Amino acid sequence: MTRHFSLTSARGYADLGRQYREFYAAIGTCRGGGVEGARVYDLRAETGVGSITVHELLHGVTLTLYDLTFHDELILDFELAGDYFELEYCVDGLMHLEERATGATVFGANELSISHSRASAGRLVRPAGQRYRGVSIAARREATGVFFGSLGTAAWEESVEGMPAELRDAHYLGRQAPPELAAAFADLYTCALPARFRALYLESKVMEILARIVSGADSPRGPVRPPMAEYEIERIRKVPELLMENLHEQHTGESLARVLGMTPKRLNEGFKQLYGDTVFHHHRNACLRRASLLLVETDLSIAAVALRSGYSSPSNFCHAFKKRYGRTPRQYRAGRAVAGVREAVS
Repeated sequence: MTRHFSLTSARGYADLGRQYREFYAAIGTCRGGGVEGARVYDLRAETGVGSITVHELLHGVTLTLYDLTFHDELILDFELAGDYFELEYCVDGLMHLEERATGATVFGANELSISHSRASAGRLVRPAGQRYRGVSIAARREATGVFFGSLGTAAWEESVEGMPAELRDAHYLGRQAPPELAAAFADLYTCALPARFRALYLESKVMEILARIVSGADSPRGPVRPPMAEYEIERIRKVPELLMENLHEQHTGESLARVLGMTPKRLNEGFKQLYGDTVFHHHRNACLRRASLLLVETDLSIAAVALRSGYSSPSNFCHAFKKRYGRTPRQYRAGRAVAGVREAVS
């Protein structure tokens, strides 16, 4: 099941912040009495695993740390005005980024995306079962001036906004970050200072990141990676649903490629780029995820759960399930039932 959300800055930046908070609240639970100066949203069990940590810094600049895995595909449509500024850095994992004017790409590990200084619209797609760790720095564009200090925003206009259009688009779709810049982003996850000093440390790291980006020596480098064509991404995204709709058909890479009108090599390469996994390993995990839900939410027999999850042999199903979850289906069902009773009592 795909989860679908949308965000717009049409009613102003403050309202966009409200929409983000509602979005996070829809997929997670905000910890009461969390870290000072931060809101931490733990993903609900039915949504996925992991958390989203939001820090509010100087002049309304928002620093968000993602470490999450969604059970189901999540689509986030966005429509943002030209005064919106955002840097997004992927520590590891991947997501699909598509912007109407710039194009589409698979945004992956150690890539940095720098938003355009114009209105933009498109969507982010976070695939099911794919862990994503990333950092977002977002603000009204004029608010970023405080982080450039005596240098001023002119350095940003000259070094980033002054790039040729093709290179500027590449920085939006994602360029590999040099080691020094990657290390600065990684430091945001490991701050061990007391809570009252944490915001000061994070603000100093944001200043360091911006300084490294505007300096010629540490700007993202490496060749521009040609993005996957949009039609290829759309076709490949049909594969998980196609396989789940026809659980007992014996598909091969060749037969899927024929259905999609692609070569097997391009299908395999594109699927790995988009989902971080092979076609059939991803499908097996999706089948076992379906089985785990059926075990908890229904009274179906183990054999019936196996059949509805694509396994004709209950013994093969039990072996695969235990390898994936560390427990037999019967043990998993019993354990979740006990957990449910404890939650009800508490």
